[in-house]
Amino acid sequence: MNLSRISGALVIGLAALGGGCRLDAPPPQKTGAQPQRAILNEGASVVYSHLSNLSKFDVIFLIKSESEPVNALTTDVTDYASALMKTLEGVAKNYPAVDITLDPVPVIEQRARAAITKDRLLSFAPIVGLTGESFDRRMLQSQEGVLNQLRFLAQALADEEPEPSLKEIWTTAHTRFEALYARVLALLQDKYYINTGERKVTKK
Repeated sequence: MNLSRISGALVIGLAALGGGCRLDAPPPQKTGAQPQRAILNEGASVVYSHLSNLSKFDVIFLIKSESEPVNALTTDVTDYASALMKTLEGVAKNYPAVDITLDPVPVIEQRARAAITKDRLLSFAPIVGLTGESFDRRMLQSQEGVLNQLRFLAQALADEEPEPSLKEIWTTAHTRFEALYARVLALLQDKYYINTGERKVTKK
């Protein structure tokens, strides 16, 4: 896979949901210690951060090869991540009350996440990193973890969002994340887990 293919996949993903929605008035906010919009912005920012990481998964294919099923599924994941990022950027541009640039995660957790990311990147590195089925399995497991978080985040945002246009975006995102998560899990179970009722990784 060459750089032009990666760029093309990301461009297609960005274009898919390129039209942001126009919101004319801010939605009502719940009373309480923290305004509802501030809480929703924190959630949207966490989603946006996860999407940014997911949208880069395709770049790993520049240095590693993988099976066609993993290739096709990962492309679908990165395309949708890029497309939803574009949608959220459009919303934030047209509706100043929405902020997707917050970093509500505590500093210690930020450092832990950075360490996890570094460890994952090392596992994908050329020469010293994983190859073959081990690479494919790790790629799928990485996507499974992120998609699992995103499907619940999107549902929580859809449940709490009072503005219909934004609620529709999160509801649709939840549905898409659910479907992608199910595909990743099914591929893992079919190829890499022993079918014993428990998720147990097969030995190589």
